[in-house]
Amino acid sequence: MSATTTINTHTPIASRWNYNEHLFPIFRDNCGTCHKTDGIAPMSLVTYQDAYPWAQSIREEILGLRMPPGQAEDGFGIFTMNHALNAEEMDMILEWSSGGYPQGPRHLQPEAILDTKTWSLGTPNLEFSIESPYTIDEATNETVRFFVIPASNNETLNISAVDVLPGAGPVVRDVTVYLDTTGTARELDADDLETGFAENEWVQESQPIAIWSPAVVTTLQSNASYLMPANADIIVRIHYKKTWITEGESFSDQTRIGFYVSEASGPSIESLVVSSPPVTTNLSHTFSEQIETSVNLLSVLAEIEIETKDIRVVATTPSGEEIPLLFLREPNTNWPTRYSFNEPIQLPSGSSITVDTILHPGAQYEPRISLFAGTIDAPIRLMFDYAVSPQQAN
Repeated sequence: MSATTTINTHTPIASRWNYNEHLFPIFRDNCGTCHKTDGIAPMSLVTYQDAYPWAQSIREEILGLRMPPGQAEDGFGIFTMNHALNAEEMDMILEWSSGGYPQGPRHLQPEAILDTKTWSLGTPNLEFSIESPYTIDEATNETVRFFVIPASNNETLNISAVDVLPGAGPVVRDVTVYLDTTGTARELDADDLETGFAENEWVQESQPIAIWSPAVVTTLQSNASYLMPANADIIVRIHYKKTWITEGESFSDQTRIGFYVSEASGPSIESLVVSSPPVTTNLSHTFSEQIETSVNLLSVLAEIEIETKDIRVVATTPSGEEIPLLFLREPNTNWPTRYSFNEPIQLPSGSSITVDTILHPGAQYEPRISLFAGTIDAPIRLMFDYAVSPQQAN
């Protein structure tokens, strides 16, 4: 009797969900800004042919809560973006990735996503670009570079939003924008033989007015604005990072910056940084900051440099009312993210902001240069943008 060998020529289909009808909208809306052709991520997920070879990796990233990065828990603070995948979306992805990852009806194949290189908020009032292209050579896999752009504005401007169009999409990981009136950055730029100047040379004296990454949706502030002093220099910090797909390649970048100017002179935006204590052996940490004046919180930007399981942020008013602000599970330390509140959160004078954190066992603090001005040696930092309350403004 001869032995019989059975060979499976395809993966059995056990998923109720298919890519064309069900998975593509999820990947497009939650992953498509990074996982696209010429995006910062190492693979595209917005065509079936690109996505299905990564089905098991997608499953592992979703189960590990690592992707999409920068997600806030729904129901604990209300934001304009950065929502976590809901249970139905996660179930669909997990079943598809383990159930044969079917493509679905061919006549329902979605149209390709085109990178149109357009401003997300429409044409800005002011558009700038770094003075000349900066080259990321074949041997450089990661670097940070600062660029100085003279704005040449003759009067103070009210900036309601800042947007970014990266010149080299596959390597521009994030962009931070500052305003400088001291001239220090301009001197550093003049002393450097290359375009811009290196990190570690400039210590910012003001908080960033914008931080951009492909995964973050630019929002327009309708209730307040950043003040841009006359003749200020725009300082652009660009973090370049290659993936294993782009290692060994050379890129030329001339990123563009768009400023949206508000004609109305409302409350100006100021910032407060709440920092954790230095690392100890404890796995849980609680730290807080009291607010001396009435404010309207507009957003919170988390900068995390230690492996953390949970971050829970709550505001408490003098009357004892607790207002949930932000809850992050397994926050990604590599993606600084600004969470913009759907509506300003009014906090009276004397309110406090409390942060509860739980670290992973054995978590190591790997200090990096902070994006914030005036911060101490702390592994977790949160910057709150706020506007003065209407009562105080009057």
